[in-house]
Amino acid sequence: MSNKNISAVIFDMDGTMIDTEKIKENGWKYAGKYQNIIIDDNIMSEMRGTNRQYCKDLLCNKFIDIDFNKLYDDRNKFVENEIDTNGIKAKNGLIELLKFLKDNNYKIAVASSSEEEIIKRYLNNINILDFFDVIVAGDMVNKRKTRSRNLFKSFRIVKCAKRTMYRNRR
Repeated sequence: MSNKNISAVIFDMDGTMIDTEKIKENGWKYAGKYQNIIIDDNIMSEMRGTNRQYCKDLLCNKFIDIDFNKLYDDRNKFVENEIDTNGIKAKNGLIELLKFLKDNNYKIAVASSSEEEIIKRYLNNINILDFFDVIVAGDMVNKRKTRSRNLFKSFRIVKCAKRTMYRNRR
């Protein structure tokens, strides 16, 4: 059951394939407390789907006296501790979908604002890294707002035309 109009499927990672988005948001809030700043849901909404540089620019603009590198490190330690303690899980049906796509010769990509090393670690953690033909990460894109840039960069890599794009909007 293959659709000749679709040759590739591109996934986001955090919150789409695996339940890490909320952990990362909690990590930002946790790290903010130690620098006496409140990273609320509005700020989280502005940071969602962006890369490290965008978050740095945004937070350093909003909060003048922060040590962003420490904030980022504290957030990452929180996230890693949560994952080490509770693990991460693939969303229901993901592995079956990936198997179907691979068995039917679709190209499979992940385009995420997360850094490449983190994407690979998380996907390997749930044994799905080998399904992906292409990984486009936030640290591979120069623009600050990475979500659409990652998507189009991944299209170029898997050689799809934009007109064949189907998106699942949240």
